[in-house]
Amino acid sequence: MEDNLPNDQDQLFQPEPAVGSGAWISSPANKFLLYSEGYKKAGDALFELSRESSYHNNTIVYPMVFNYRHYCELRLKELISMGYKYLDEPKDFKDEHSLEKLWNVYRNEILIKVEEGIEKKTLDNVERLLIEFDKIDPKSMAFRYPVTTAPKRNPSLQMDTIDIDNFKNVIDRVANFFEWQSDMLSHYSDMKGEMLSDLYDGMI
Repeated sequence: MEDNLPNDQDQLFQPEPAVGSGAWISSPANKFLLYSEGYKKAGDALFELSRESSYHNNTIVYPMVFNYRHYCELRLKELISMGYKYLDEPKDFKDEHSLEKLWNVYRNEILIKVEEGIEKKTLDNVERLLIEFDKIDPKSMAFRYPVTTAPKRNPSLQMDTIDIDNFKNVIDRVANFFEWQSDMLSHYSDMKGEMLSDLYDGMI
């Protein structure tokens, strides 16, 4: 039995012993993308587990929804950062968990200056879904803890059941929108870089 318990040689965090046997934490790649994709893939994996057997549904629903909730928050913060950089505005996203507030910054301070061809109905639908998520889980805590903070603890969630298949279908649509926006900002940034490069070359 003692072999299965922590011993005085155990450490949780050690560097990988060989390439490919662990994970590259300090990767120079886009950190926000790595984080957000990690949370989304974790949510996807938990959803697939729920499809294997409904026996797991009443337990995995909490980490699954939390992962998707955090994914949405990270993608919004990434889009805000990308947008400010493209617009050459020396701003940063606020330390904010509200999806609605982050969305309002992206839609009203960035997107309106970058792209006018997106249908208002599409933006309104994304906004409506993010507001719905915020009402259920305003601070990204409701699916992390069963009760609210002290001194007066109440149940974190005020809903009885959830249609997991529907949730996954809709969150995938939201993720598609975020992916579209990320690709758009990356494309615009690349075009801007090429234009500036051509302009600089022409001045030499």
